[in-house]
Parts: sequence; structure tokens; C-alpha cells
Amino acid sequence: MVDQSALAPGQRVERLRRAAGLSRERLAGLAGLGPTTIKFVENGRRALTLNVAQRLAPHLGVHDLADLFGPTVTLSLEGRPSHPAVDDVRRALTAWHIAVAGEPESPEYLRGAVDAAWQTWHTSRHQRTEAGLLLPGLLDAAQRAARLHTGADRRTSLALLAQAYHLAQAYLAWHGDRELCWLTVDRGMAAALDADDPIAIASSIWYAAHLLRAVGRADEALERLGEARALIEPRVADGAVEYAEMLADLHLCMALTRARTGDQGAWSDWDTARQVVERALPQGYVGLRTRVSRPLVDVYAVMCAVDLGDPDEAQRRAHALDPAAIPSTERRGRHLVELARSADLEGSREATLHLLTRAEATSPETVRFSPAAQDMAGRLAREAPAAIRAEAVELARRITTLQQ
Repeated sequence: MVDQSALAPGQRVERLRRAAGLSRERLAGLAGLGPTTIKFVENGRRALTLNVAQRLAPHLGVHDLADLFGPTVTLSLEGRPSHPAVDDVRRALTAWHIAVAGEPESPEYLRGAVDAAWQTWHTSRHQRTEAGLLLPGLLDAAQRAARLHTGADRRTSLALLAQAYHLAQAYLAWHGDRELCWLTVDRGMAAALDADDPIAIASSIWYAAHLLRAVGRADEALERLGEARALIEPRVADGAVEYAEMLADLHLCMALTRARTGDQGAWSDWDTARQVVERALPQGYVGLRTRVSRPLVDVYAVMCAVDLGDPDEAQRRAHALDPAAIPSTERRGRHLVELARSADLEGSREATLHLLTRAEATSPETVRFSPAAQDMAGRLAREAPAAIRAEAVELARRITTLQQ
């Protein structure tokens, strides 16, 4: 007889799911998760987090989380690793400009500052530290400009303020303070709507969709992305190149959102994005803020394949993609983490360790604050074969806090 107390959380989920007569797909739909998430939790490739456990519990007949985690498991209530500058960014986000005076920065200066901040985000190996230093001043300048300018200058300032909020969201996304992320989403959308700028509005929806997907509201994310696509698509033929860039970005976001719910329709959206990039964007084009480009389309293909639970397809898609061609240090680091996830799915601990080590060398802060990288590094430190155990423990020590 199996000792119930010795079962891992994933094994407990699988037993309870089967006892409830639910397929992985059915349980995923009820809980607002992807079938791949359920699969990875059950086979131990993804840790059962408190958030996921709370979503699963009602549908598994669980009233005590000890039924999922075991009676002797201690759950940590600590959030994800927080960056030292989070408090400064929080203060900048919640410092309302009740009274403003003086001369605002010109829209031209503000555009240069916003563009430079995004360039730093994509080129620095320590993008979160750099962004943490830039964001308080950038938010202050953009907020003041939006308050003090009038007419066309005010609308331009509002659109740039929305971009500053988007950068704040990118910075905050992995630091465990979801309320602040929602604040950046709401503020960014409000600024974009006041600017009455289609690209600013669509971009705000794009950022909102990432957060909606992260909290299990994928259907809502897809609905909002569809609205953004309807806003942008008619303007692509006769508009500036940024409209085609935005349309491709929306389809890539839709593809990833579908993939994370186990929907093979992700490939249709991905292929539409590929066609937009190849037909409507100039050769060698790279978007300033999200780095839309031909290499980034290939990056998304790997991400979709991993999230659909198909490591063979992920490796096939990655085979012809040189990470050095990815026009963003941050995205390059994330791509290597995705390749590590693919190797992890296949149970290749040596390859997983190698790819995580490469990711850390490329962008230490991307790996240090990535939940997926932390999870893999922690498991490697505990489970890696003796030949690579010391190296795995050292990597985990550098990028995550090991439970002793």
C-alpha cells in the first residue's frame, strides 16, 4: 500500500483529479489554468504553488490544503524576490501631483527620455537595476508634463506617460507585488485613452493582457486583444510602420495566451504575426519597446511550443535561431530560460543546467527574478546527479534562496 504521507504534491493532485473523474483538460478549464500546467504539476516538472493550489482545491473537493501539500509541509508566505528599487518605484506611482507648477519637459525631451529608458531595458545585462534607477524620475517628469501641457502636446505627453507605466509594469512583473502591477495597467490605459491615440490604446491592452493571462483570465485577455486588433488592423495598409508592428505584437500575445491554456490555435495567431512581420515590416526592422522583429517571432514559437508541452517542437523551432540574433539582452536571457524549460520537460538535467548557466551569463537579473528559472534551479540543486550536483547547487545559490 502506498504511504499517502509520502506522496508529492503533484501526485496528490493527480490522485484527487482521477478520483473526481476529471480529465486534465476539464480540471484546467474549471480552474482557469492550462492543461499543460496541470500536467507539469502532476509529473513534478512544475512546483505546486499556493496560488495554483487555491484554484484547484474547490474542484478537487479539497477543504484543507494539507490534502494537497501533505500534513508536514510548511508553506512560505514570502513573495517572489523583490528588487531593492521597488519601494522607490512604488512611491513614484503613488505620489499624486495635486499641485503642479513650473515648466514641463517638452514632448520631444520626454520622448527621448522614454525611448532611452526602453533602450536601456533591452541592452543592459542588469536591466532591472537600471530601470529601477530611471523609473522614479521618468514617471515624475511624464506625470507633470501630462498635467501642465495642453492640446496636442498634452495628448503626446499622455501617450508617453502610458509608455512609462508600461516600463514600470515590465520592471514590477516578477517582484511579487501584483497590486502595483494592476496600478500600472490601469494608469497606462487611462493615459492612453485620454491621449486618444490608437497605438497607445492597443499597446496598453497588450500589457493588460499579459497580466490578465497571468491571473487566469485568458479568455478576457483574448477578448481585449481582439478589440485592439480591430482598432489597429484597418490602419495598417495606409498608416505608419508602427501600426504593422503593433498588429504583429497583438497576434504574438494572442498566440502565447492560447498556448498557455493548451490551445493549439496558438499556431494560427503565431503564423499571422509571422506574415505581418515578413510582409509589412522593413527587412531588419526592430521595434523599440517590445523588440518586434523576425528573430522575436521565432522566440515566440519556442515559447508557444514549450507552453503547449511539446519539447521536440520547441527544440526544432530553436534549432535555427541564434540567440545572438535576438535584439534584446533581456529577451535573450528569457529565451535561454525557455530552452532550459524545454530540456527540463525532457528530464535532461545536464542540458537544463547548461542553459540556465548560459541564461545567467547573458542576463543575470532576468534569471535571478524569473519564477521558472528559480524553480528549475531549486530542483536541480536537490535532484541533479552527483556529477553536476556541486555546479547546480552553486547556480541555485547565486540566483535563488535555497531552503536549508
